[in-house]
Amino acid sequence: MSQKSTDAVTPPPVLVAREGAVAILALNEPAKRNALTMDLRLALREALDEAIADPDCRAIVLTGAGGAFCSGGDLSAMRADDPMGARRRIAIIHDIVRRIAAGPKPVIAAVEGAAFGAGLALAAASDVVVADPGAKFCASFAKVGLMPDAGLIWSLPPRVGLGAAKRMMLEAPVIGGEEAKALGLVDMLAPAGSVRDIALARARDIARLAPLSIAMTKAAFARGTDDLDRVLACELDGQPMLFASADHQEGRHAFAEKRDPQFRGA
Repeated sequence: MSQKSTDAVTPPPVLVAREGAVAILALNEPAKRNALTMDLRLALREALDEAIADPDCRAIVLTGAGGAFCSGGDLSAMRADDPMGARRRIAIIHDIVRRIAAGPKPVIAAVEGAAFGAGLALAAASDVVVADPGAKFCASFAKVGLMPDAGLIWSLPPRVGLGAAKRMMLEAPVIGGEEAKALGLVDMLAPAGSVRDIALARARDIARLAPLSIAMTKAAFARGTDDLDRVLACELDGQPMLFASADHQEGRHAFAEKRDPQFRGA
């Protein structure tokens, strides 16, 4: 006679859902306020890869389950006697940030609760940040004897300005949603309970646009906007390719025919 297992099924560290052309990725380590455990890092990198590779996915919403966005790195995994393990953890979060900031799919962060440390960096690297007024942001690295990582020194200054970025990283204040919106860290405040819905609406709006042009625009931003010659080189490389795309022809025809374009990413 077989015995049924009574073990509970372990929930996945990243919950993946689809709403039409939008992939919703929810960090799911609620007991740790979605701290970036190794399992969560690996699962998030894989989920981003799958969304990026899916031609039917046009945008990504990144959020957190259980009332928090992401509390940062997993302090319990930070061992002084394991430098190679630290390098591996950092390399994986670097992979994730590259996919968010420089990948071809637009990423909308839906922030409720804490976005601390590397969680703040994930939000800052996203293309659009929607947050609850009660959300809390903190570059908390100095509070535990570390320097900012996950690309925060690159992603935060363009959003809030150099002076505010230095204050956030050197003084580590906790900033609420209203102040984050005033600084430019948050693009849109949403009423409590509606953050994910509004982020999804923003994602759907972007998903209706031409995906090749979105991808090339994101690539140009990732290469940097502080050097005119670099920006012009991006235009010179990318625009002739877009002129030759089927989506450009569709956009022109739709404009002339006064209808909504149907882009195919080709």
